[in-house]
Amino acid sequence: MSSTETASDIEAPGEKVDGLSLLRRIWERRSTAPRHLVAAGPSEDEIRMIVRAASRAPDHMRLKPFRFLVIPADARESLADVFEAAECELDPGIAGEKLERAREKALHAPTLLAVISRVQERDEVPEIEQRASAGAALGYLLLAADLLGYGAMAVSGGKVATTAMRRAFHLADNEALLCFVGVGTPGKSKRALPEPDPALLQAWSRE
Repeated sequence: MSSTETASDIEAPGEKVDGLSLLRRIWERRSTAPRHLVAAGPSEDEIRMIVRAASRAPDHMRLKPFRFLVIPADARESLADVFEAAECELDPGIAGEKLERAREKALHAPTLLAVISRVQERDEVPEIEQRASAGAALGYLLLAADLLGYGAMAVSGGKVATTAMRRAFHLADNEALLCFVGVGTPGKSKRALPEPDPALLQAWSRE
């Protein structure tokens, strides 16, 4: 038991899980671009389940260096305005079809979430560890969506760091918009991924 863990934090083992089947689902997970996600998207209860799974990411000292926002359907046009402003900030000369495509990205996918990372000043938990925790939460979120039968994909790019985005999402100085996540029913079959490079795992040697 760690120094921050009490007996009340430890629950009795629950229903036994078929670990190999779960691993196969993880191995088979594919990202589906938001433009290929169609209705139906997750229900409100399912979104809560997905976020609950994300909240179980490794989190030293339980700082919760991440939070999530759901973009309601009736706010998508407002988000499109923000996307447009962000693209104009990055490229003041943008216009026409390119600008319209930027707006359309706010309308893709039945469900759209924003993932926000936040870093607290803690000597025991360096910034890189808190950023890694937010990344792990994103991974858990994507896996949870997949396990519920939905397709999902994280999208970011230079626009997430623009002043237009920061203002629109009311980010604090210690916060950053990590990405958007589109969730819905895949309207296009997913491509199989190659097996991981064997060099991904190596034995450590001090020499």
